[in-house]
Amino acid sequence: MDANVSSSQIKEELRKQWTNQAVELALMGRWDEAIQANLHILKLFPDDIRAHNRLGKAYFELGRYDEAAEAYEQSLKQQPSNNVAGKSLVELYALVKREPIAELRESIPGLEGAEEEVEAGPDEDSID
Repeated sequence: MDANVSSSQIKEELRKQWTNQAVELALMGRWDEAIQANLHILKLFPDDIRAHNRLGKAYFELGRYDEAAEAYEQSLKQQPSNNVAGKSLVELYALVKREPIAELRESIPGLEGAEEEVEAGPDEDSID
């Protein structure tokens, strides 16, 4: 290893590579592999909000709704203003008829409409 390359630089390069991989895999509909790429990111960077959002989208696409909700909830806990996570959670809660966890209730705009049936999945914006 080059003495001028720090551990944090290596981690950031890995994050960049896994992010690109996760996005490409999602665009190809290879959701299981996209999940793995995002989990690699979250191992090194547990607070990576975009990785949590992408993970939520991938889980949703595989019908793993509880795991999708958990990923989006984690994202929203870290960034209460996260519109992707909030909108996706409203749709997920309606789909699975689940109540939001109490600490996030006020962070989710449009929650009052979550009781209605939702046919579409979480927003495509959650891929990037």
